[in-house]
Amino acid sequence: MLLALGLAGCGNLDESGTPQLVMARVKDAVNLDPSHATEGQSLNVASEIMEGLVMFRPGTFDVAGALAQKWWASDGGRRWTFRLRPGARFSDGTPVDAAAVKFNFDRWRLQRDPYHGAFDYAYWVSEFGGFSDDPKNPGVVRDVIVDSPRQVTFVLSSPSGTFLRNVAMQSFAIGSPAAIERDPQAFEQHPIGSGPYVLREWLRDDHITLDANPSYSGPLPRPRVQTVVIRDIPDQATSVLSIQKGELSMLTDVRSDDAAMLGAERDIAIVRQPSNNLAYVAMNIEKKPFDNVLVRRAVAMAIDIPAILRALYGPGTIPGDNWTPPGMLGENPRVKIWPHDVAGAKRLLAQAGFPHGFATTLFLPTTPRPYMPDPQRLAEAIQADLREAGIAVTLEPLEFGVFLAKIQNGEHPMCLIGWSGDNGDPDNFYYPLLDQDSAVKPFAQNYAFWRDPVFHRLMLAGQRSVNEAERRKIYQQAAQLVHDQVPAIPLLHTPVPLALRTSVHGFVASPDTEYHFELMNVGTQ
Repeated sequence: MLLALGLAGCGNLDESGTPQLVMARVKDAVNLDPSHATEGQSLNVASEIMEGLVMFRPGTFDVAGALAQKWWASDGGRRWTFRLRPGARFSDGTPVDAAAVKFNFDRWRLQRDPYHGAFDYAYWVSEFGGFSDDPKNPGVVRDVIVDSPRQVTFVLSSPSGTFLRNVAMQSFAIGSPAAIERDPQAFEQHPIGSGPYVLREWLRDDHITLDANPSYSGPLPRPRVQTVVIRDIPDQATSVLSIQKGELSMLTDVRSDDAAMLGAERDIAIVRQPSNNLAYVAMNIEKKPFDNVLVRRAVAMAIDIPAILRALYGPGTIPGDNWTPPGMLGENPRVKIWPHDVAGAKRLLAQAGFPHGFATTLFLPTTPRPYMPDPQRLAEAIQADLREAGIAVTLEPLEFGVFLAKIQNGEHPMCLIGWSGDNGDPDNFYYPLLDQDSAVKPFAQNYAFWRDPVFHRLMLAGQRSVNEAERRKIYQQAAQLVHDQVPAIPLLHTPVPLALRTSVHGFVASPDTEYHFELMNVGTQ
């Protein structure tokens, strides 16, 4: 009994004495419907509750089966057919069949679908190009056909080299049609899926509690941890103290100095997820003087990226030479960050008509991000660098939800933001963040509002090609174009540190930042 009481005090047992895992992070989810969530706090929870047709094998971007057991392409890559596993059910008891898959995809792709609603389907547009019933921009998915209860076929307008990886993304997990039909708004707060866990409780800005799904029949192991509690602790000093005291099993969004300190403790380990991300500064081309490429190049030359990495980031962080993370298809070895050159930046500003510099505002989130564990310090470093070149920057820190709404609506002159990759493909970095299709207010993801027709043609060619060598050349051209035109300044790619108590076993560091609680155990191997 004394042992049980001690473990309960450390947060390792729930009220019934069953082992549980308690994780803390700095910010709550926004909503738990993955089809219109756009940030990891939401998607990483929803992916425990819901399954997609296919998934990425934990720790990799290798595509593996989830709801689908097998799949194949035909008609020159214009048709994709998925064969579903037998017997899968949503946690409300309804079947996961081809009709349920079609219901979900029709809801996302058809603006006239009765359950489409006024939601923001930013990921659908960014990955598939548009809504199927939009005559101006119908995207690549033309139709979804139920062949049989266990088989569904997607008809595409053209071959797609990104289709399978896109379908594997967290955003396209399948939810219970019965639950969505009952109340699409409520589904945001209490999704029903067929994943390893079910949602027990969500108390906003405090915690989310997940319970193991007894009816889970997917390809991953059934959960050994029966209860997962995800706590929101905005104050990082408090969360660090909590994991030191054993009140937490796991802590995300660890700052580099905290990671170094915690990693030295006997009962805590630091694990780093792959640097499949990008931190960057976007300059709003719709606002002067950022419509001038010379000004944008001057800003890039004024920022001392190597100094920022040395001062604010931990091991493994590298400069953002390419827009995409290192090793990704299409990496261009000839493209490097703009050299830090204050005098050169001043010359460019004078040539652009600003011999005495100018004043501007940099929007930034107050919430740490995986690629940006201390936004305020990073923004202050950029502010100081730009000051040396004669650019006076006022910082505008905003709560993350407010921040996103404002930059998606183009209210910023400059913003400090980033991206965690979803599928291991260069299209996932370039198209959502820089293409003209993503520069549509009020739900833009292209925060530079750069609309370059040459870049757009490259993006369409990259999406339609199924030839890897051809796609490599396309994205190498895109890397050079982005570097030369500088709609945004790629700062860095960084491994994401997490702190784990050594009593936690089975955690797999994945490049898409999923946690996979079902693979983990607490207390015993």
